[in-house]
Amino acid sequence: MTRHFPLLSALVCCYVVAVLAVLGSGVLTAKSALIVDDVAQLISGSAATIACWWRARFNRGSQRLWRLLLGLGTAGWTAGMAVWAWFRTFADIPLPSPSLADVGFLTLPVFALPALLVFAEDSTPVKGITARSSRGTARTRAVLVLDGLIVTGSLFLLTWATALGAVVSSGAPTVPGFVVAVAYPVTDLVLVVIVILLASFRRAGGSLRLLLLGSGLIALSVSDSIFAYLVSSGAPSMNPLFDAGFVAGPALIALAALAPDHRDTGEEHPRRDRAVDWAHLMLPYLPLMVAAGFTTVKTVLGSGSDDLEVVGVFLLFVLVVVRQLVTLIDNAKLLEKVRSAQQDLAHQASHDPLTGLANRTLLYERLSESIRRNRETHYPFGLLYLDLDGFKTVNDTFGHAAGDALLRDVADRLRECVRAADTVARLGGDEFAVLVETERRQDSEQVGGRVLAALQRPFDVEGRSHTIGGSLGVVHCPAGGEISAQTLLHHADVAMYTTKQRRKQRAGVPGPHENPGPEDLTEPVELTAHEDTSTQGDTRLRDDGVSLHN
Repeated sequence: MTRHFPLLSALVCCYVVAVLAVLGSGVLTAKSALIVDDVAQLISGSAATIACWWRARFNRGSQRLWRLLLGLGTAGWTAGMAVWAWFRTFADIPLPSPSLADVGFLTLPVFALPALLVFAEDSTPVKGITARSSRGTARTRAVLVLDGLIVTGSLFLLTWATALGAVVSSGAPTVPGFVVAVAYPVTDLVLVVIVILLASFRRAGGSLRLLLLGSGLIALSVSDSIFAYLVSSGAPSMNPLFDAGFVAGPALIALAALAPDHRDTGEEHPRRDRAVDWAHLMLPYLPLMVAAGFTTVKTVLGSGSDDLEVVGVFLLFVLVVVRQLVTLIDNAKLLEKVRSAQQDLAHQASHDPLTGLANRTLLYERLSESIRRNRETHYPFGLLYLDLDGFKTVNDTFGHAAGDALLRDVADRLRECVRAADTVARLGGDEFAVLVETERRQDSEQVGGRVLAALQRPFDVEGRSHTIGGSLGVVHCPAGGEISAQTLLHHADVAMYTTKQRRKQRAGVPGPHENPGPEDLTEPVELTAHEDTSTQGDTRLRDDGVSLHN
């Protein structure tokens, strides 16, 4: 059936077009046109019934159930059509109201409604910009309710302005006759509302099937409403072309029952999905635009609008305004979440995840900015390079978790040693750097002294008091210096290594619990202007640190 479905669809379309062309050609007499019209409707209804029940045999679960229910509805509709055709074409007595034909016609909405609800169980919430139900907040549920009210109110207003209002105004000789007359537009309204809500907020397993089924039910409802309006307004006859929905509707339902399954394969089609999402987003407002347009046209043409229509249009626009306010609030909250997520991502990209300090990338950015400002305003600055002593012993003795806790404690103490304008960064492992934004060399020395003093205080490691040390190197970029951030950091690393080597030479290799004092802080390094970014210059070790020259 899947392979032959396109051909079958083409044949059904040709059949419907041919029937409408014959009925609208004017070549048939009134009696012949009625016969062709009735036979075509009987053929369409029978085809829908057979297609639903035959296809149900090959399905299970909800796919089987909605076809069986819809088949019962189309069977009742076809039976009612047979009674209607007999009285209209062959019997010499007028059709009573209510009659068996009414019972048959009203069977369709009675079974079509649960069929649509079962059909909806086999669908999923629309993804993308209309997947509001998946978020489940009070605001998103309110949007869904408001959209449902807008759709229902718009269709009710349209039904009242066309068929229902005319039926109520004209009345009926008996109460059962009035109930039956009102039942047609009301049941049509319910079916169309369910179809549009289903199409707006749910994505069926087969979108083609939903399109065919919804189009068929809407076509039947449109012709039903036209017939009810003409009868209630006292029209002497009805053009057979107005029965187009009675011919095409059941035929479309038959195609929906026979349509093959096209499940989501998991492949993403961004352009197609975006178009579908926008179509779903705009669909609830289509009935509103039609209802408002119809009411406006009636007013312009002088037909006038009753109080219910005026009040209805006003309330609908109030609902739209409320819905937009709720959406604005929801979007503002969503934008705040997106902005917060972007800030979190930016922070994660520029900060060390363990200690929360700046990482190497952020340090390079701020070093480059300081170097640029130094060239333009001759504002010097200092850079400290710190390597912990004895950290490996803690890591090997107590484990990585204890080592990580120790690094976080070190980071907290480093933050306490600097000013708000300075930058503390973790370069990796147990190596840290401090960018000191200052004009005075003494400030860099003071920060270095505070850092070494802070490291001399014992740390709590797994409930034990443990002391570590640190080797510190300091460089100070003079006013107007030309150097890259990477080279400057390299010089600070060299200064730190020089300090460590000098301490070892003076006092031997320190043990894991021996700590350098502030007097072991190397003298700041004077970097001459126009320093090349390479490290091939003449580097000479002195007692007071590292001096670099061209």
